[in-house]
Amino acid sequence: MKLTLQIKLLPTKEQGKSILQTMKDSNAACNKISDVALEKKEFNQYRLHHLVYRDIKDSSDLSAQMVVRCISKVVDAYKLDKKTKRVFKPLGAITYDVRILSYKEESVSIWSVGGRLKILFVCHNSKYLPYVKGEADLIHRKGKFYLFQTVEVPEDEIKDIEGFIGVDFGIINLATTSDGEVFSGKGVDTVRKKMTKIKKALQKRGSKSAKRHLKKLSGKERRFKKHTNHTISKKIVSIAKDTNRGIALENLKGFNGRQTVRKEQREIFGKWSFDELGKFISYKAQLAGIPVIFVNPRNTSKTCSECGHISRSNRKSQSEFVCQCCDFSCHADLNGAINISQRAIVNLPIAVHSESLKSLSLGTAMPRPLAAR
Repeated sequence: MKLTLQIKLLPTKEQGKSILQTMKDSNAACNKISDVALEKKEFNQYRLHHLVYRDIKDSSDLSAQMVVRCISKVVDAYKLDKKTKRVFKPLGAITYDVRILSYKEESVSIWSVGGRLKILFVCHNSKYLPYVKGEADLIHRKGKFYLFQTVEVPEDEIKDIEGFIGVDFGIINLATTSDGEVFSGKGVDTVRKKMTKIKKALQKRGSKSAKRHLKKLSGKERRFKKHTNHTISKKIVSIAKDTNRGIALENLKGFNGRQTVRKEQREIFGKWSFDELGKFISYKAQLAGIPVIFVNPRNTSKTCSECGHISRSNRKSQSEFVCQCCDFSCHADLNGAINISQRAIVNLPIAVHSESLKSLSLGTAMPRPLAAR
């Protein structure tokens, strides 16, 4: 399974200057290559290489391999549209491969215009570094440097399972499992309200310091939500693995809360990040050899998990479910999670071979995330 690790570099002041200069020189070279490519209408990497390589190599401090990577970057940029000129920002991302980048325990050896540099780094999933396969993108963001490294991690074989854990997504409770475990959304909602209030006040003020503060706050709420989703997904996958069960999720693809809620609720639903939570659960489960099935969420909140009676009046409130037919009652999110679990079981034969489960899981899994945690 291919993942992308986010690796934070910890360069010294001098190393940082050298990396910045490398990025500027590389992107300047990309702009020169782009000019030639558009003028000659040549977008084939092999032929473009013969047109620009010698000139770029002689007029810059870039190594031979870095020039090759610059040519490749330009060719990739023109794949979608060959009529519009591609312009590269001075500090745009640049690509490294194994010839100019390598890892050694807690440091990375990376090529720069100032020579080879050994830089310390931090990575939450450094255990995956032995599986490095492919290129890495060097990115400069808010004064810090990151490497986004592709790795190919072996997956555990999917084993026979003894049922499914149903997971119901919501706003008040971000996730509720069919076992009754609840992951509250109170923390996320508190951060959302706080950040919205601060941003409104700063935007109203409009001063230079307010704008600097807004820039500093940019992405803070998003990162908090991402961390929360990682925490929840790890817990759910851990439970499934310990109990030898698969995971059943709602297929919420295409949901747009802006079309179905009141104006005052649009911000809450507009920032709904459960597509990301579903992706995190999916790829973590796949690594652990746990099958994931996405079921139709239609009427899961209105259906009684005991007798199957479907009625809108079964849902007394956001949290209360009382069946109008058999008087069964429980928390509404728990009832929904149980229904999701039951639908996953109904959709499978009584005895399913592990290979069949594997193909089913991979066939319904969501796309891999941009960064693994």
